[in-house]
Amino acid sequence: MADERTFQVDLLQAFIQAVNRNEAVALVTVVKSQAEGAPPQSAKMVVWGDGRVLGSLGGDFDPAVLEDARQALALGASQSFIYPKASVRTRRMEEMASFEVYVEVVQPPTLLVVGGGHVGGSVARLAKVAGFQVVVLDDRPDFANREHFPEVDQVICEDFTSALQKFPISETTYIVVVTRGHKHDEAALREVVGSPAAYVGMIGSRRRAGTVLKLLRDSGVPKEALERVRTPIGLDIHAETPEEIAVSIVAELIMTRNGGTGRPLSQVERISFLD
Repeated sequence: MADERTFQVDLLQAFIQAVNRNEAVALVTVVKSQAEGAPPQSAKMVVWGDGRVLGSLGGDFDPAVLEDARQALALGASQSFIYPKASVRTRRMEEMASFEVYVEVVQPPTLLVVGGGHVGGSVARLAKVAGFQVVVLDDRPDFANREHFPEVDQVICEDFTSALQKFPISETTYIVVVTRGHKHDEAALREVVGSPAAYVGMIGSRRRAGTVLKLLRDSGVPKEALERVRTPIGLDIHAETPEEIAVSIVAELIMTRNGGTGRPLSQVERISFLD
């Protein structure tokens, strides 16, 4: 019994450590157990977004629970699941259910960098250091490869439109469009502008960005959707080089994630030596 308690503590510590490392992870806990042979109440498993698993509920229960836990991770949402499942469930059936688990999902914010050029590469590397799960998308094999981006979480080499149509975008997704031309900007932005992403930003001069937004407006994209696009992208620090531009963009991402103002701290929390 003591060994079991120790293992449960180890599971919780592994979960907390994963959260502190900004990993996508889920804690599975049995919250109700009624039938004989069902997993004991409070039994736990830890499931990572990369497929790793720690712990077991025992018996033949793991496959079904793991499938649901991974689905919850993919959606980025904590959920409850009741077993055995039924296509139509009534309150009485819920009362008779063998067991119920709660899947607590902790999903660090995902940054999708659309465009793997000089600026996109600098943004991806800096955002990874800042605690984002980073995905780089480009349609050019010379840019979208592991050799070019060894430190990011995922690299996708595919047509922008088809890749974005199937990419899972949630309220914890941040999207930076930094492609090599306005045609690709337009194609990418068209797919994500109506998404629930926390942040959608597009690089480009006033002329280039204006051209893209006008084309989308004229094609029927609602004005309200276009108004949420951040362009020009980043904070005003007079950035010039790709690295400086990346600092400007990632600073705005952090500001959005944490609810900051973007003002100098010397103005927000000014310390006076003259009082």
